[in-house]
Parts: sequence; structure tokens; C-alpha cells
Amino acid sequence: MKRTHISSKITIALLIGIVFAFSVHAEPQIKTLENGMTLLLDPIEGQDSIAIVLAYRAGADAQTPQTAGLFTFLEYVLFNGPATKPGIAEPASAIDVLEPSAIEGGVGIDRFEFGFSTKKQNLITALDTIQYLFSRERKDVNLAQSDGIELARQSARALIQNELNDSDQLTNMAINKKLFSRAPYRVDSLGADYILEKADVNQLKALDAKWLVPNNACLAIAGTFDTEMLLPLIEARFGQLPKAQNPWPSSLPILPKPGVTRPTFLVFPDSSIPSGQMRVEIRYRGPDPSSTNAYQASLMLETLADDPTSRFQTAVAKGLPKGTAPENVRIVYVPSRNASWLSIESDLTVPAGKSPADIAFAFKELVRSTELYMMKVNASYFSAAQYQTARTTLLEEKMADAGDPMLSAEHMAALWGYGIPSFLLQESDSIMRSGQKDISELVDTYVQKNLEVVMVRIDPSLYESYKKSFSGYGFETVGPQNSFWWR
Repeated sequence: MKRTHISSKITIALLIGIVFAFSVHAEPQIKTLENGMTLLLDPIEGQDSIAIVLAYRAGADAQTPQTAGLFTFLEYVLFNGPATKPGIAEPASAIDVLEPSAIEGGVGIDRFEFGFSTKKQNLITALDTIQYLFSRERKDVNLAQSDGIELARQSARALIQNELNDSDQLTNMAINKKLFSRAPYRVDSLGADYILEKADVNQLKALDAKWLVPNNACLAIAGTFDTEMLLPLIEARFGQLPKAQNPWPSSLPILPKPGVTRPTFLVFPDSSIPSGQMRVEIRYRGPDPSSTNAYQASLMLETLADDPTSRFQTAVAKGLPKGTAPENVRIVYVPSRNASWLSIESDLTVPAGKSPADIAFAFKELVRSTELYMMKVNASYFSAAQYQTARTTLLEEKMADAGDPMLSAEHMAALWGYGIPSFLLQESDSIMRSGQKDISELVDTYVQKNLEVVMVRIDPSLYESYKKSFSGYGFETVGPQNSFWWR
């Protein structure tokens, strides 16, 4: 008992030390230019590099059934390839001058962004480069190149074709087609081939003019810089861009919570799964980050449950049928502005003579009805010491991000994309406050009072042996022809 008491004191002291380290680190600043562009600035002393990320709220969430995939098409036009690997000679030559140590970007669910890190003495050139890459003049030139347009079209269409052979992407979209059935195109950045096939340059110009505007953008900069010197440089390059009409509709359709009206069961014969194996995922419509307490609780739950020594891990290992040997048991939270989800996953062995469908239901009942229910009602499911350790882990991760300019800029852009930029100034306190009550409320709302999509990925030969069993249990078999919303 004495040893535990000392350990607890050490953990609390470590937490206080980490929080103090954040307090002496200059707080990020949030500013807004007159044209509506948001500035997120994180001055980090002692760094040799800076990172700049320009982000637009213009990802899959901004799509309609008529434009799904056009943002990726536009990305490939503007960068002569994917944003993470700009094409040669243009724009790669303009970026290579900066000798970037990292390049990030592309179209995601809730934003379209591009950024890089470079030496701090390249600050002015870096700002000029970002301005040039998204300038009206350069975009007009790119959109006038018919050869470049066609190459980008074929590249974007190839991504869709490749997705059909990617088991991870296929199953992800098959689940989300069910979970976000009212508008699955809003979580699918690659979109529909038939839209890309027929899209013309006028549609790309209209998309760019509507969405890639300063009042729908943020500029995130992290590293060693003088804020008072930096602000006039930003104003001179970005403050003169004309403010446009807000592109977002006044009543954006809300993706429903729960995501499905009844439990939904899917099975995919997956050649990437080893012989005699299966992978089970139970996915729920999760909390969007605007619910900041639930957002932080989701990150806390991940950290607590995924610890190999946690009660959750032990219970799953002991509670499943003999011989299933669960591996990679994890809770995964994937946040986005309007379409977040929460999953419980595991890789399992199928013992000889055992029905994989029965094992899938056993896993579902164990994690949902027993363990997650106990997390809700039993205040001591995770100990006080485990909560302190989880807080330390989250604070250390935040500290690591805050000390790396590229990670910091990406994190700031992500929070802005989620619609919670001010959370930058509250994040450490939120971690410190997050505890058992938040976990209980999260599990109650998003698991116990929610409905799930269950996906079983299984060795194809094993699937054939138990095909009738899966059908009898109401599993829908998915594959390349029915996993994507446009097919």
C-alpha cells in the first residue's frame, strides 16, 4: 500500500511538472484578418525550423452527390499530383528551393490543406511560396492546361479503382455507407468515377472560387518567430485577398446520431486476412469534437483501454471462447467535424469447428454488454492511478506535438477544421479535468444508447465454409461492387 501511495505522488508530481512546462511555453495565438482568414500562431522558442499549413474547410464534408470527388481532382490539378508529393517540375521546383523537412496535405473529410516545414531563416520565402501556390494567377494557369487537367482526371479516377482492391479502404467505406447512409459521400474524399469522368474545367473553377476563399481558410504557423514581425508579413500577403460569400449552406444536413436505426452486420471475405483468422470491428457514430468533453473523453478512453495491462484488455483475453487468442484489441476514435466514429476492434483466431459468426457475436456482447457497460456503472473500472497515468500520457503527447513545428501546425489546423480552434487554449486543462464521469457519460451516450455496425473481415476459405451461418445471422456480404455509395 505504501509503495502505491508513493507511486501516486510521483504521478501527480509529474502531471504538475508537465502542466508547468506548458505554462512557461508561450500560448498559441488566434487572430482573424479583416477578410475572415483565421491565423493560428504557435511561437516555439529554440527551434531551428518553422512550419506553415494553409487549410480550407473544403474536404469531403463540403461535397454533394454532384461534386463528390472534385476536391481530389482539384488537388491533383493544383499540385500536378498528390499534395504530399508535388509534381515535377511545377510546383515541386518552387517548394524544393525551401529544402522542406516535411510536406503534409491533401483532401480529407473536413478540410483541404497543404503545408511544410523548413528552416526558420526561410520564413519570408515560405510565406511567399504558400501565397504563390494558391494565388489566383497560378490557379488560372493550371486550370488552363488541358493536358494537366486530363492527367489529374486520370490520376483521381485511378485512386478510385485502386480503392476497390484495398481491403482497409473498402471495409471502411462499407461501414460508413451504412453509418452515414443519408450522405456517405460526405466522408468519401475520392468520390464517384462517373462524376470525375464528366467533370469539366468550369466545374473546377466554380469549386475553387466558392470554397478556396480566405473566410473559409486558416493559416497555421509554428516555430521560432517574432509574432510582431510576422503579422505584417501575413497581412501583406493574405490580408488583401477579397472576402467571399460564405460557401456553407445555412442548414447543412446533420448526419444522424445514432448512425443506424438497427444493429447492422457485414462480412467481407478478405484475402489479406491469414488462414483461419478473422478481424472484428464494432463501429458507432461517435461524438463530434464540438462536444469537447466527449471529444476529450474519447481520447482518454482510447488511452485507458489500449494499455496492454488494462482491465479491458484482460477481460477480452479471458472472456472470449477458448482458442480465439485475441490480438490487437483496441478502441479507436476517429474525429472529424461532422462525421466522427468510435470503434472496438480485434484480430481473432477461429478454432476448428467453431462458427466465426458466433465468435463475432460473443465479441460484441463481451465488449458492449459487459465491459463497456461496466465502464459506465463501475467508478473503479479504471483506477485513479490509471487515470493519472492516462492524463500523463495525453499531456506528454501534447507536449511532443507542441515542441515540433510541423506537428503543432497540423494539430492547430485540425482543431480549426473540427470547428474548435479555441480548444487550443483549453486542451491541457481539459485533459486534467477528464475523468470517470466523462467516460461514463461517453459510453452511455455513444455505446449503450447507440447502435452499431459490425464488420467481420475473414479468411475467404473460412467464409465459404460458414457462408450459410453468416447469412442465417443476417450478415450482408460486402465486396467491391456494393461497398461504395455510388455503386
